[in-house]
Amino acid sequence: MSAAWFHVPSLAESGIVWIPKDEAKHAVGARRLGPGDAVTLFDGAGHVGTGVVTDQRRHDGALAIEVSGVTTAPRPKPVVHLAVAIPKGDRSATLIESCMPFEPASITPLACERSVQRLSAHLAARLDRIALEACKQSRQPWSCAIGTEVSPEAAVRANVGRALILHPGGAPLREAVGGLDAVTVLIGPEGGFSDREVAACEAAGAVRVGLGATILRIELAASAAMAVLRLGGV
Repeated sequence: MSAAWFHVPSLAESGIVWIPKDEAKHAVGARRLGPGDAVTLFDGAGHVGTGVVTDQRRHDGALAIEVSGVTTAPRPKPVVHLAVAIPKGDRSATLIESCMPFEPASITPLACERSVQRLSAHLAARLDRIALEACKQSRQPWSCAIGTEVSPEAAVRANVGRALILHPGGAPLREAVGGLDAVTVLIGPEGGFSDREVAACEAAGAVRVGLGATILRIELAASAAMAVLRLGGV
C-alpha cells in the first residue's frame, strides 16, 4: 500500500516539515502512524515530498515529518480551467470530488441567469477543503482554490487559452481542443445557459462544444468534460 498523503501549506525542500494539527491528528489517530512510518506530503502547488513520521510534536499540535526528497510534478496538457455553475446541496461536493482527480488548474463558479446556488464565503471554504481531500484521495499533487463567482461572459473575457462553452449543438469537445496548451470550459446550471448568455459568450470569443446528445447534470457534465480532455473520447 502506498504511503498516506498529507497536505502542508508549502513544500520546497528536504528537511523537517511540520504538518498542521488537523493533519497530525488524522495521521496519529485515524491512520495510527508512528515514528518511522512513511508518508507523502504535498502542498497543492505540484510539490510532493517523501518522508517519515518523527516523534516531535509542537505545542500547537503540529507533527514533524523528516522529508528526504521533494519533486515537482508537471501539469498535464492541456491546462484546463473550469468555469461552472455550482449545484445545490451535496452535489456541489460531488462536483469538486469528481473533477479534482483530473487536475483542473482552476475552478471558477458561474453566476448564471438560471443559477439556483450562489457562492457564499462559507460554501467556498467548504469546497476548498473538499478539493484538498479529493487531491489526497486521488494522489493528485495539484489543487486549486475555488475562485470568485463571475458571469459567463466575464469568464470568457478573462479566460486562459481558448474558451469553450458546453451547449447543445456544439462540435465534439475533443475536436475543439486540437492540441491547445490551455482551455477554459464553461458549464451552465440546470436548464443550461440562456440564449442571451450563449450569444454574449460567443460574441466574446467562446466556441460552442458538446458532449453528445444526452443532457447531463452539472457535476456529471463537469467530470465528463474533464475526462474527455484527459483521457480522450467525445
